Amino acid sequence: MRSHSAAIAIFLVFFFESSVLGQWIPRIPDIKFELGLTDGTLGLALLALPLGTLLGFAVVGKIIENHGLRTCCRWFLPIWALLFIGPALAQNFWQLVLALFISGIIVGMIETAMNTEAARIERSSGSRLMSRCHGFWSLGTMFGALVGGALAQWGVSVMLHFLLAMPLIAVCGYFAATALPIVEAEPSSADLNACAEDRQESSQLFRWPSRSIILLCIMPVGIMMVEGAFIDWSAVFMRDIMSAEPYLIAITYAAFSLIMAIVRLFGDGLATRFGELTIVRVSGIASTIGIVLFALAPSIPWAFVAAALAGAGVAIVFPLAVSAAANRPGRSSADNVAALNMISFSAFFVAPPIIGFVSELFSLRIALLMLGPVALMTFVLAKQVCEVKE
Repeated sequence: MRSHSAAIAIFLVFFFESSVLGQWIPRIPDIKFELGLTDGTLGLALLALPLGTLLGFAVVGKIIENHGLRTCCRWFLPIWALLFIGPALAQNFWQLVLALFISGIIVGMIETAMNTEAARIERSSGSRLMSRCHGFWSLGTMFGALVGGALAQWGVSVMLHFLLAMPLIAVCGYFAATALPIVEAEPSSADLNACAEDRQESSQLFRWPSRSIILLCIMPVGIMMVEGAFIDWSAVFMRDIMSAEPYLIAITYAAFSLIMAIVRLFGDGLATRFGELTIVRVSGIASTIGIVLFALAPSIPWAFVAAALAGAGVAIVFPLAVSAAANRPGRSSADNVAALNMISFSAFFVAPPIIGFVSELFSLRIALLMLGPVALMTFVLAKQVCEVKE
């Protein structure tokens, strides 16, 4: 019963954390229009988010070590929601950059804290739940995108939308994190096997990833770039290239998120039945085909189909990588998950600005099409998800 309530609490933490991004997705075209940004300047502004995220990933391991996972989730989740009011208040390019950079620092911290807590609950309960956690993350983005799309369709300003939605998410997120179990720090098997050099590093705020997980961290990069592209550019693509109405923009991303959520909710069982290696290889192929079809879509229905296929492809890879990193020997779970986030999850945020730059030089279709070969990297490095190096 206790593990059941802990699972529900962490599911809700993932849901509310991602609903912040969900609210943002359909409003990006409005921000672009209101500030008079081009594809290139929008891409440059979006780069501020991953830069802040990298800083958050770099320092969060020590903060978690000092204050604990539950406390960090209770702090970082509400702060993340409230800080994201900043982009709505931005009056020019530089204010948008500053708001996104500060928000990025906190999202790096909450991502590491909640993923590490999910891995801890998974270990203590003895059953898989990481994929379902990320399923709730997808549901959160889908819910937020539908709400944001509806408000955009009704003509509600971005500022009013965020001033109403973000404080509500902050309150809900705080209570969800408060429901997480209170546990005393226990050394995991990874912690007990840590070498003397790693123990000496425990006093440092910034820690480089250990060599044993570098390839594991790189493995999901292509998948994460595809997901990041859909979050920040699918709305612009649907409006500027496909001439879609706001509600169709929201429905397109909702299709991506819904399929991703469904696959993730069943992902723990699929991984148990078919094995991590098979799942990651199939996912790498599906995401590659999905993003290529989306970039070349001749009509809105084709874009829906491509979004759904891409959503299925990106669904399970990162949750499997998180579980693998959390259980990989050498350092604490928080350090390993932070390293995974720093390298691979940063691609989630780095892809959108790169797409903006390429789109400015060529076209948005070509920029999205270039992600196809990158997504295949997940297929090539698939063995890393089930390889443990002693």
